[in-house]
Amino acid sequence: MKSSKVISYFISMLIITLVLLPNNIYSMQKNEKIPDEVIIGGELLHIELNTNKVMIFGVNQESKLKDYDLVESVEGSIVKKVFNKENMKIKSKQELIKLHISMKDNDEIIMNVNRNNNFVKLKLNKNELRYNNLIDKIPYTATLTYINPKSRSFKAVGHSIGFDKNNVKLKNEGEIFYSNILKLEKSKKKYVGNITGDKNSKSKGEITNIDRYGISGHINEKKSINRTYKIADEKDIKLGEAYVVMKHNCEEKKIHYKINVSKINKDKDNNIKNFNFKIVDKRLISNYGGIVQGMSGSPIIQNNKIIGALSHVITTDTTNGVGVYIKIMMKE
Repeated sequence: MKSSKVISYFISMLIITLVLLPNNIYSMQKNEKIPDEVIIGGELLHIELNTNKVMIFGVNQESKLKDYDLVESVEGSIVKKVFNKENMKIKSKQELIKLHISMKDNDEIIMNVNRNNNFVKLKLNKNELRYNNLIDKIPYTATLTYINPKSRSFKAVGHSIGFDKNNVKLKNEGEIFYSNILKLEKSKKKYVGNITGDKNSKSKGEITNIDRYGISGHINEKKSINRTYKIADEKDIKLGEAYVVMKHNCEEKKIHYKINVSKINKDKDNNIKNFNFKIVDKRLISNYGGIVQGMSGSPIIQNNKIIGALSHVITTDTTNGVGVYIKIMMKE
């Protein structure tokens, strides 16, 4: 969930379809038709987002390598011995691990890294190249929004995902895992807290796309269907009572926390894009202090229909948030 920080690709024929044929809307994900109903989420997710390049993370201050360095290539005699080329462009973490295992204590390599868009050459010995500092996945905690019961596709997060450090680029791929709360820092009125989820089980799904409303992909296994919720049309969204759904422990049932939709926001064409709401359920406020990072993607239901997903928190009062309209989220 984004606090104050925070992508619209539609071809012309799709725009015409959205305007003229609202009941036949298609998602940009493999031209999938937006379903009439879905299984709502609410499960806390441990998300692993694959990076385009191997990244350095967790080094000490004295290290020649710095956190968020992006590895471009390596060179040297040991590189030629292992890969049969003097200069090797690095495509995977496994290549560097193989190189590290093959190095003797007195072997050295030249590593070329991208550091804040500047290219730096570093001479490193085996001890200075530690494979536990090599990262090709970035962990992220957020919430599952829904699963399409027919196609098993899913959507989660509810906002764009970006990393400021060194312009880290993400691949449109990764994995999701159902999660329990590992660490909770409660929100205060003007302070946004945080949930960190553990990696509790085997992979539950594959990420196939990252867009401005989060991640989408496919669930690996069939999920038992206890209940589905219809997708709300714009006319279905009303001011007043609604519920945000969360499940932060794999063993517990989903909890419906009461909220109040206080404002409906429209674009220049008078179409709903999002809505403001206030948390009024004392249980959520007592447990979390307000909205915390990691709740983003939590489904919001009203009158037995899914109307959207928690997207942002209002940083001046963390009991207030913004929900993205569900069909806007589905169109990506």
